[in-house]
Amino acid sequence: KKDSAKRLLLGKTSSYEAERSMITKLKTECGAGFTSKLEKMFADIEVSKDIVAGFKQTREYSTYDYDLTVNVLTTGSWPPYPAVTVKLPDNLARGTDIFTKYYTLKHNGRRLHWQHTLGACQLKAYFPKGRKELEVSLFQAVVLLLFNDREAWAFADLLVATQLPAAELKRTLQSLSVAKVRPLRKVPHSRDVDDTDVFEFNGDLRIGKS
Repeated sequence: KKDSAKRLLLGKTSSYEAERSMITKLKTECGAGFTSKLEKMFADIEVSKDIVAGFKQTREYSTYDYDLTVNVLTTGSWPPYPAVTVKLPDNLARGTDIFTKYYTLKHNGRRLHWQHTLGACQLKAYFPKGRKELEVSLFQAVVLLLFNDREAWAFADLLVATQLPAAELKRTLQSLSVAKVRPLRKVPHSRDVDDTDVFEFNGDLRIGKS
């Protein structure tokens, strides 16, 4: 169930029909009670597509500078995900605000609780050696967008700016500075992230074929 949920939320499933076929087989072999939550997960994704399509026809969305897609999930049908605090940049926060307003007006009495843990972004990054599109998690995007303001950030300052828990911020910075693709450079260079580290924009990032 967790694997299916992640594939659906991140749009990584290779074939919706194959996933549905698997659910049908499980339903036949194990009963409807075994697959009811899986079926509800698929239904949520389909309903979300219609909700987002309507949202993108609004005047408020037409003034928004980014492409925003939202999945509206039914509580209890999906695996639990930890609620992690994060301060979204103003441009991203505006997107969640206008969607919340749209949704609550259309569905009176319902409340949205944003879960950013599995959020994903596509960023267009400009490096001295060329442009690269980066597919990153929401937490990675929150960190990277801060480097539009200055080229180096101390860990302590990033902690304040993002409001991420320290452990989550360290995992995020590690993925951006010591993984195969490193848009950031860590000083001093080491695998582990310490409270005294400084992170710099990596202008030497090699730009491969997209």
